[in-house]
Order: sequence, then structure tokens, then C-alpha cells
Amino acid sequence: MVQKSIAVLLIEDNPGDARLIQEQLREATEESFGLVVASNLQDGLNALNNERFDVLLLDLSLPDSFGLDTIQAARASAQDIPIVVLTGFDDKTLGVQAVQMGAQDYLLKGDSHSRLLTRTIRYAIERHNIEAALRQSQEEYRSLINDVFDTTTVGVLILDRDFKIVWVNLAIEIYFGIARDELLGQDKRLLIENKLKCIFTDVEGFAHSLLSEYRDNAFDRRLECQVTAEGERQERWLEHWSQPIRAGIYAGGRIEHYSDITQRKMIEASEREKAQKLAAAEERQRLARELHDSVSQTLFTSTVMSESALRQWDTNPAKAHDLMIQLQQLTSSALSEMRLLLLELRPASLTQVALPTLIQQLSNSLRSRTTLEIVTALDDVPTLPPDAQVGIYRIVQEALNNIIKHSQASQVLIQLTWADNQIVLTISDNGKGFDMSLTKPTSLGMNIMRERADSIQARLNIESAVGEGTRIQVTWSENKD
Repeated sequence: MVQKSIAVLLIEDNPGDARLIQEQLREATEESFGLVVASNLQDGLNALNNERFDVLLLDLSLPDSFGLDTIQAARASAQDIPIVVLTGFDDKTLGVQAVQMGAQDYLLKGDSHSRLLTRTIRYAIERHNIEAALRQSQEEYRSLINDVFDTTTVGVLILDRDFKIVWVNLAIEIYFGIARDELLGQDKRLLIENKLKCIFTDVEGFAHSLLSEYRDNAFDRRLECQVTAEGERQERWLEHWSQPIRAGIYAGGRIEHYSDITQRKMIEASEREKAQKLAAAEERQRLARELHDSVSQTLFTSTVMSESALRQWDTNPAKAHDLMIQLQQLTSSALSEMRLLLLELRPASLTQVALPTLIQQLSNSLRSRTTLEIVTALDDVPTLPPDAQVGIYRIVQEALNNIIKHSQASQVLIQLTWADNQIVLTISDNGKGFDMSLTKPTSLGMNIMRERADSIQARLNIESAVGEGTRIQVTWSENKD
């Protein structure tokens, strides 16, 4: 089998050193070498452009180039060829610097022999080939990863252990409206404070959530955030979550994901709008029933009693007096119910009356048309946000309706307390109760109350047991943090 010759280019201006290297290569027994010699850098670079070589032996002290400038010029023209630098004893440090700049190895002139020279050349070629194969593999892998992540609709950022952004995909550029060059190398924490938080509707909320996650070294916390529209950036909803990097050069860092959930949020908003319309329709029906079942019946009874009192005015004044007292009580009850119904017909009015007053009016209305004993203990509370006041009132209303319909209770206690910027509403009855484990969460109006509580970010707790009544507690805090 014919052994392939290793093509060597030697750039050396000293004829004696050139002859020495030629003799050493000729003495080699394990490899065959073909040597081309150039006496200056320019001739050597011309040779590189015209012929193919396996290795370059380079003297750094040439007539037309000296020192590290020589290795830079050679590297520019011989990127795919391993370079072995030749130095004198006084230039050993220069040889080390040349290796740091990309040369495979260096040899001291006058200190080499045939075996050392040929071994250095062989190892330089092998290391160069290994490095080239590794670079190609990394480029192919990087290209594959880039192709995969750049075609996904999930925005991805990779952070190292110091929260520096080391990789960003195309979706992030689109979602954030920020070029990759402006993101790469940035400390994500500083980027959030100085720039990134400003693209979200809840500016400080977004910053607080992510920085808390970083501070706690937490993962898999789901955060929904709304991006504002500006320039080419579109308005959209994103869901953020992250996972740890446990191995590799970025171990200790994290991969952050931003999924586009705009479609889901639109569906949820549509469902809420349908639910609100349905709730409004049910509320109108309830008011109509209240007018028919309570006020109109009360007014009819009042009319009958007034006619009876007039007939007995002359013949039985005492009986007429009793009827007038009952009539006064009925009309007062009807007036109270009409006031309450008028408030509910104009929802904005529910925010113009103090919450304890609303609850008291509701209690008075129910007392007039049921046998239920309603006891109230209501603290004065400050003016509440409109949504909080209406939400709490509706929960009281729904709870009392459920008690009347289902509990068979004879007594109800309504307590409203205010302390430390927090409202606690408790409604307790002495009714038959129910088994919580056997009751569907959507039954007995519980789902309606939970939705009301969720809408105002309040906590709802329901406790009940068979034969022991039911206790409903709502906690609303002015400070949500």
C-alpha cells in the first residue's frame, strides 16, 4: 500500500534552518513528507493560495513580517491548515503566545530532531482535524437547535447561573419587539428593571413576580402577563414559566419559556361576558319575582286591611286601630323592600350606600316576609372599591337566598368586621347543614359565591355538617400583597 505524502509548507528566511528541517523530514521513516520552502511571508501566502498543504511550519521572524503579526496574517490565509510555529530560544514566550492565538504547537530552533519534528507535525494535524470535526458537529447541532427553536411559537431564553442571557429564539424577538443583539449578554434582572417590564401592562407586577422568582431560585411558577402594542410589537397575552439547567456549560442557569395564550384569554373573556349576561338575566328575573311575590302581595294585603279598617272605623274603633297598626307595619316593610329593589335595579347605587347599610336593608327586607330570625353585628367600614362592595353584597344576597331555600334554619347571624385593612364577613345559620364531601361544588349556589369571591380576589370558606348548620366566611384584603 502506497503511503500518502504529507504536504508541508515551510516559511523560513534562514537557509541553514530550512536545510536542517529538510534533512530531519528526509530522515523520517514512518511518514513521507513533501516540502515546499518560502523565504518570506508573502511568497508563503501565495503558495497557500495556489497549492494544498497539510501543515504550515512558520518562522515568526521574517523579512516582511515579525512576531505575532506573522501568525495573524498566516491564520487569515490558512484557516483550515494547522500551524506549527518555529522560534529561537529567546522567543519561547512568543511561541506560547502564538499557540494562544491559534497555532497548534511551537518548536525551538536547534532543539528539535527528526522524531520530535515529525511527531509534532503529526499531532498538530490530528488535533486540527479533531477540532475541525468538533466545530462542525457543534455548528450542525447549533443549526439544528436554532432551526427547531426558531420555528416554534414558544419564546425561549437561556440564562446562565449569573442570569446573563446566552441564547434567544426568534419568537422572543417577535413577542418582545426587541432584537436579539439587544438581549444577548444582558443581565436579565437589570434588563427587566431598565427595559423589559415597560412592555407589559402590569409594569411593576411583572417585575416583582420575576425578580421574586429569581431571588427565591424558584422554577415552574406560572405567570400570565399582557404585552402592550408598540411599533411592530403586537398586543398579546403570554404565560411565563422556567425550568432549571442541571448539566452542561450552563448548569445552574435556567431556560425560560413564554407561550402565547392570547387565544385562550379571548375565549375566557368571551365566556365571562356570556356568564355576566346570563347573571344579569337571572337577576332581572329574580327582581321580577321579588316584586310579584313580596311587594305586590304586601300592597294587596295593605289594600284589603285598609278597606277593612274603614268599614270598622265607626262600629269597632279598637279593631280598626289594630288594623291600622298592622297596615303601618306592612307599608313600612313594603317601603323597605322597594328601596332595596330600586337600589338593585340601578347597580351603580349599590356603591353609593355603605356596605353595612346595604346588608342591614337586605336583612330587614327578608325579616318582613319570612319567619327567619336574622341577627346582624356590622362594624363600620371605610369606602370600598366599587367591585369589592358589590361583590361582597352579592355574596350575602346569594347566601341568604340559599339559606331560605334549602337550610330549614330558624336563625341566621351576619357578622361584618374591619381590622388591619381587612374585611371578614361571616354568615352562620342553625339549619340542617349538609355533608361537604357528598355535595357538588356547583350546587347550592356555592359556585356563584366562589365566582363572586374570585372576581374581587377574596377568600371564600364554607363549612357545614349534617345537623350542625352552615358557616360561610369571606375575607377581603385591601392590600393584596
